[in-house]
Amino acid sequence: MLPLLLVLAACGGDTTAPDAPTEQPTSGTATKAQDRISVAVQVSPRNVTLETNQLIQFRAHGRTSSGDSVGAAVTWSTSGGTILPDGRFSAAAIGTYTVVGQNRIRGNLQVDTSLVTVVRRNTNLVGVEISPTSVSLTPGVSQTFTAIGRLMGGGVAPIGVNWGATGGFVDAGGTYVAGDTAGTYHVTATNTAGTLADTVTVTISAPPAPPPPPAEPVVAKVILKPIGVTLAPGTRKQFATYGTTTAGDSVPVSVAFKATGGTVTADGLFTAGQTAGNYRIIATAGALADTSAITVSSPLGSGTPTGIPFGPYDSWSGDTSLEPNTGVFTATIGTLNATNIIARLDVARQNHKHMVLAMTGGSHWNYLTNDVFDLAKWQAKMETYNTPAIKAAVAAAVADGTIIGNSVMDEPNVSGAGDGNTWGPPGTMTKARVDGLCAYVKNIFPTMLVGVVHNHSAFEPTKSYQVCEFLVDQYSWRKGDVNDFVQAGLDLGRRDGLGIIFSMNILNGGIQAERDGLWSCPLSTSGGRGTFDPNCRMTAQQVREWGTILGSAGCAMMMWKYDDAFMADPENAQAFRDVAATLASLPAKSCRAR
Repeated sequence: MLPLLLVLAACGGDTTAPDAPTEQPTSGTATKAQDRISVAVQVSPRNVTLETNQLIQFRAHGRTSSGDSVGAAVTWSTSGGTILPDGRFSAAAIGTYTVVGQNRIRGNLQVDTSLVTVVRRNTNLVGVEISPTSVSLTPGVSQTFTAIGRLMGGGVAPIGVNWGATGGFVDAGGTYVAGDTAGTYHVTATNTAGTLADTVTVTISAPPAPPPPPAEPVVAKVILKPIGVTLAPGTRKQFATYGTTTAGDSVPVSVAFKATGGTVTADGLFTAGQTAGNYRIIATAGALADTSAITVSSPLGSGTPTGIPFGPYDSWSGDTSLEPNTGVFTATIGTLNATNIIARLDVARQNHKHMVLAMTGGSHWNYLTNDVFDLAKWQAKMETYNTPAIKAAVAAAVADGTIIGNSVMDEPNVSGAGDGNTWGPPGTMTKARVDGLCAYVKNIFPTMLVGVVHNHSAFEPTKSYQVCEFLVDQYSWRKGDVNDFVQAGLDLGRRDGLGIIFSMNILNGGIQAERDGLWSCPLSTSGGRGTFDPNCRMTAQQVREWGTILGSAGCAMMMWKYDDAFMADPENAQAFRDVAATLASLPAKSCRAR
């Protein structure tokens, strides 16, 4: 039987691209705790035939979002017969009944049912027969057996039996789960009178042998990052290296550095000289080497910048106009195209706004073939920007600070059954593959920062980017304490050399509440219903408090996303002004952490 009710607190809408229905969990201690929380309760046996007054044991366990089994304390009830608090059931009358087990976790009601058929005891049995008569299983795999009664004259009848098994476990409904030890075992069904039985053979095969240890990696290439930079005279830039093996894996590598146009330390810290020009830095490891380009120049608008850029996603109206009520913001983030990028850069510069670009943003459908990410489609879109005019405009906008950087992908961690909001089956996207996207953009725009949008803990958190330089890290109330969230994001940035642009989900990230078993968004604690149930909008105070904390910590502050009504609300507008004033008073931070 399917669960009657599943109420999930963490629904979607937490994204900085086209709206998606799900949100990935956070990691660290919070993730591990979340992974242990039951999202569904399952009752066993699922279906069972009993005889009158036959006593059987029902059991229940929880199932987490990752599919693991956890304990579940349930309350039992039944539509007929009797069930004890520990799950033992019997019925004196024939009929069809349901047994219900329900559990409540963090206010979420979790329910599952079992179908029970009660028949009269048949005294004309001459045998019990189990089907299938034999099976072969691997450890942990289940098989459901059924039993019937054989009558005099050759007929059959439904009966209740008592199940037993060796080499595994069998529940009261005949569902057997193989144990971990290979061998030949038996499953037995005995009639309730204890006078007749049948036994079938179960063969449990040994698990496959572990693969041989991998061969020692052979370094085939040295990679120096970043690929290119533009520096003011006397400023410094940390370069880093790694090797790639013949199998395509990234490994540490020891190199010797040398540079023109300045000095470089043994660990790759370059200090620009005082003479403008085009220079290079070289990293050598034996016969392998890689080179990065360095431009020393005094950038447009040079001086001491101030303020943390602050603004919402999708604040453009048409190609070159900004939406109403966006004058308070100093930044934009969102999708553009090759036909409007130059004009938008000009408008942003005239209005003193910074831009986080999403050159290959928009609907995931744009880059899918048969519901799986298609690199060729992504590269084709990126190549539309590879023109002399656009490259010159981007270089100028990077130099004068108009462009903060370009995000190569939104939420690469999203995977599953293809529906246009995922990138394909799990494993389709990896940090190594996203690094390849960042490298592709760097080859076209060597001075522009490249990054990616996803929660700091949602995507291969134990691995690090080697090319991507910044992360857009979005907060919502569901992700726990905002200060803990900020600290975890900054810790990841320091570990991996990433600039952190914090963001918050103003439309779907407010405090949720449950009332009468249903999710609601009371105006006392939220800004009303979000764009996806059961999410809630943030209140003006939440925007003010969380926006100030997040914005002060990162190199820029973004929001998902522009909404006419939300931006026009007087209380929200005042909250935006308050956040903007605080962030404008702070020293500017570079999103180039490496």
